[in-house]
Parts: sequence; structure tokens; C-alpha cells
Amino acid sequence: MEPPHMGYDYSVQGTVQVTPPIPVPALRPLMQGPDLPIFCLAPSVEDPYAAGPWSDLVGVWALIPEDVPLDQAQPITVSALAVSHVSKSGSIHQPLARFVRLCLAAGHEVASELKFHGEEGERGEIQVAPSGDIQWVETSAPGRDPVRW
Repeated sequence: MEPPHMGYDYSVQGTVQVTPPIPVPALRPLMQGPDLPIFCLAPSVEDPYAAGPWSDLVGVWALIPEDVPLDQAQPITVSALAVSHVSKSGSIHQPLARFVRLCLAAGHEVASELKFHGEEGERGEIQVAPSGDIQWVETSAPGRDPVRW
């Protein structure tokens, strides 16, 4: 199902947890492009290094490191993706789906803690199923029944 207001902007904030943490090399395609947004390695979306050159257009997509190993031969691992973005639902859904696919393909599990709100007061959450399917689930929609898509 399509979102009830495809032309509307939605604000999304929150994280997608990765279990166990995933090595950064498995996520390299998200960090190098050519597709936007370019994800970055940063401790939070508020970190100044999280905002890339296109963040005003594509939001902030921060790969949160679990730890930085003392042995540099060991890869840095990512425990979560943090998102802060305002855009059409498809511009949020597609990068999120790319991240989820890479995590699942590498044998990791994901758990979404993403909240959204729309221009007309709609509120809800973005749920990621163990299969990788992503659903937007409204919990509140002023003037109509909430929907999911």
C-alpha cells in the first residue's frame, strides 16, 4: 500500500539496532556511493562529522560504532544506524532498505526503533520484520483511521 499522502514530507528519527554488531567493511557500499545518502561512521546524528555534504538534502544516516578495536587489524563494528531525515517516504524507505538488506545478507539481525511524523500530524513507527520487510505503521492520523504501508 502507498502512503496516504505520497507528496507529503515525513520526519524520521531513531535507530535500527544490529545484532551482533556488523563489521564496517560489510557496509562499505553505503559509505562510498554512488547512491545517496552517503552513510557515515559517527557516534550519533548530532555529531558534527555525521552531517555530510548532502545532509541538508538527504538527511543524516550515521553508522554507530560498537567499539574501535585496539588491534587495528580487527575491523570496527557497527551496532546501530541512527537516522535524522525529513523527506518523502520513498526517500527514507530506500536507504533504510539498503542498510537492512546488507545486514541480513551478512547474517545479522535488525530491530527498528524509528519514529515518524507527517505534515498533517500523522505519527507512527517504521517496523522492520526479521525477513527485512519494512512497514510504516501509523499510530495516529488526525481526521482518519491510521493505516500501514
